[in-house]
Amino acid sequence: MPLWKDVRFAFRQLRKSPAFTLVVLATLGLCIGVNTAIYSVLDAVLLRPAPYPQVDRLAMVTTVFGGGDTSTSQTGTLFESVRDGASTLDVAAYTGSGEVNFAAPGHLESIHQQRVSAGFFRVLGVAPQFGREFLRTEDVRGGPPIAVLNYDFWQRIFNGDASVLGRAITLRGEPCTVVGIMPRGFRTDVPVDVWTPLHPSRTGEGSGLNYGVVARLKPGVSWEQANGQLKALSHGIVEPNFRRRTAWEERIIPLQTGLTGEVRSELLITWGAVLAVLLIGCVNIAGLLLARSSTRSREIATRMALGGGRAAIVRQLLVESLLLALGGCAAGIGIGTLTIGWLKRLGAEHFELWHPIGIDARVLLAMIAISVLTSLLFGLMPALSTSRLDIRSVLVEGGRGVAGGRRRWSRQALVACEVALSLVLLVSAGLLVRTLEYLNGLNPGFDTRNIISAQGSLQDARYKTSAAVNRLYTQSLERIRQIPGVEGAAVALTLPFERPLNDGFKLVEGGDRDFHGMESIYSTAGYLEMMRIPLVQGRTFRDSDTADTTKVIVVSQSFAAKYFRGREALGHHLQIEGSPWEIVGVVGDVEQHSGLADLGPLAVEPTVYVPATQLSDGYFQVIHTWFPPKWVIRADPRVTPAGNLAAQIQAAVASVDPLLPITKFQTVDDLQARITRGQRYDAALFSMLAGLGLLLAAIGLSGLISQSIA
Repeated sequence: MPLWKDVRFAFRQLRKSPAFTLVVLATLGLCIGVNTAIYSVLDAVLLRPAPYPQVDRLAMVTTVFGGGDTSTSQTGTLFESVRDGASTLDVAAYTGSGEVNFAAPGHLESIHQQRVSAGFFRVLGVAPQFGREFLRTEDVRGGPPIAVLNYDFWQRIFNGDASVLGRAITLRGEPCTVVGIMPRGFRTDVPVDVWTPLHPSRTGEGSGLNYGVVARLKPGVSWEQANGQLKALSHGIVEPNFRRRTAWEERIIPLQTGLTGEVRSELLITWGAVLAVLLIGCVNIAGLLLARSSTRSREIATRMALGGGRAAIVRQLLVESLLLALGGCAAGIGIGTLTIGWLKRLGAEHFELWHPIGIDARVLLAMIAISVLTSLLFGLMPALSTSRLDIRSVLVEGGRGVAGGRRRWSRQALVACEVALSLVLLVSAGLLVRTLEYLNGLNPGFDTRNIISAQGSLQDARYKTSAAVNRLYTQSLERIRQIPGVEGAAVALTLPFERPLNDGFKLVEGGDRDFHGMESIYSTAGYLEMMRIPLVQGRTFRDSDTADTTKVIVVSQSFAAKYFRGREALGHHLQIEGSPWEIVGVVGDVEQHSGLADLGPLAVEPTVYVPATQLSDGYFQVIHTWFPPKWVIRADPRVTPAGNLAAQIQAAVASVDPLLPITKFQTVDDLQARITRGQRYDAALFSMLAGLGLLLAAIGLSGLISQSIA
């Protein structure tokens, strides 16, 4: 029989069993739908190559430690040593994307800036569409303020006017000359509106792990040759204390591997769970087909008695399976589109690097291929089993013979398999939900009610001195406190639930020579009281703590317990940034996003609070390149809900500095939700998959019992 007749006959058979057909199509639609959604994320992040020429020659410089841990974060010492000493590589360095102030006629906003070294665009293989990139002579400390614009930003602000080249724009509070405009569609792994020179160094920012280093293998150089040279170079590099205590060496890894390292495992585990759901669906449909084949025993036996060969019967049944799979694929694409929207609302967009998450030709072809594969997977065993019918037993005696027993045993094995897979998904979902419940139930260590925060970038030429920064804080807080319903206001470098500054110190008393890590937060006077972080001993900051008085700090309980071990912490001194600071108070611990250890999204870490009024000009300049400080306000809900204060806070700060945009207003609940976004995403996704697996297992059990009764 020609294939088209098999297709026509398959349509008639499926139309004769509408309930069976709808159940199979719905099962396949759901399974392929979630596969479509997750595969689109996997494809955008891991499978599609980064959009750069000869991307297979692009690499990231990576530190491999003795215990097997790796890190793509590098110091200025390492970058400059590799840049100047590696003849096999063309290298450039960069930082993450941060917010800076931009001002133009009709525009005052906070935009995304990425700082990159000279040669960054050359290494990636993409030249500016207009103008040029940064020169090595410009990318030095004290170099000229220049910028390269993102194409979309150029179109939005300057309407595509090429005459902006060579003109000055107001960026970070100072004139900044535009020297280049990148082509349409160019992007790095973070959102960027404007690129500025890195000005790398081996001190300050460059003394810590604050740079990423991207490399391109030079023509004719193999990966083995480059790694051999890097290994030799790393042995001659003297790094800070935290690297002297362990064996380490530098290697290169593919660029995409380096940039996706943090999400690769999570995405692959999720993809495995989705494939498990697809397998459950296939097992379920195979069981339904086996059950259905029992009702078609006479039809199949008659065809075989009339001369229909076994191959023809198997082909006919596989054609029916293929039609079901393609119909399920069509339904799955629609369900997948809806699921992608749900995943984006849940937070899947934080996976995006270069490519948007969505359904394109690559995803469609992959889903069609999966559909064809599943048709073979769930259709082959029923087809082979049916083709082995005992014709005499079926036609003469009306029984099913041995084949019926084999089918019954096969259906039971299939249902047992899908129940086992569903149980794995349910346990996984339960653990993830329990983790999220635990995080949401943690005692934050402060009063979270009626708080709103906002931030403003002080990586600005107008705020290069401690006096200018503290004058802004004092005057803006005075005006904010005058807003009706405001109970208190303060400024802090970071808030609870956020990642604080990672800093280091030495204990002055006792001759301690070791360098210890700590979390550091600067704040204005009144911050600890306004956040209602309990005072355990001593005092907090006062307005009288100024640059001319003794330098004081307040430490957390966990800090005192770790470094003083039952001894009195008050009165002791810590050496920070080369100066002694006296401990005058101990306060309770708060939950923070850990930066010193891999302890999950929230943890209690030894923390030091420093008064903003006693910090140096240089400290502010370095810290504000990474952190935009936060204005924190507690409102009286009987007068004004915290969420309704945004416009008044903006106006209060603008009355002090009209060129300082205040952005990202959020409550503490918003902040906690953002920090635990990954756990919420995983818990919701795995709960959905577990529920779907349980539903499919229930359908399989129902089909088995119904067939057994029949």
